[in-house]
Amino acid sequence: MKKEVKGWVLFINLIGVLCMAYFAYLFLSHDTAVVNPDAMIPFQTWERGGMALTIGFFPMLIANALWFLVLKGSKIARRLFCFIPSALCFFLAASFWTISLLG
Repeated sequence: MKKEVKGWVLFINLIGVLCMAYFAYLFLSHDTAVVNPDAMIPFQTWERGGMALTIGFFPMLIANALWFLVLKGSKIARRLFCFIPSALCFFLAASFWTISLLG
């Protein structure tokens, strides 16, 4: 049972990291093309990536915290590396809001 939980938590973290990488690419590309110009709120591509990073920060933090809890037997320094994706997502989302509000 414990190996199943560990596997599922790892799977959730990997999916989260892949999604974050995709949306970080959209944000960092700073592409100003509007994918759906007839939408109610037409986002540029980089804005779409930044909003997804903002919304996805808390689920990423929860998934990383679960991984932190699963690695109970390891040293604390090694376990803290679990929060690197959350920290990266936070800084990218903060960068998006800083650019959006100042620009």
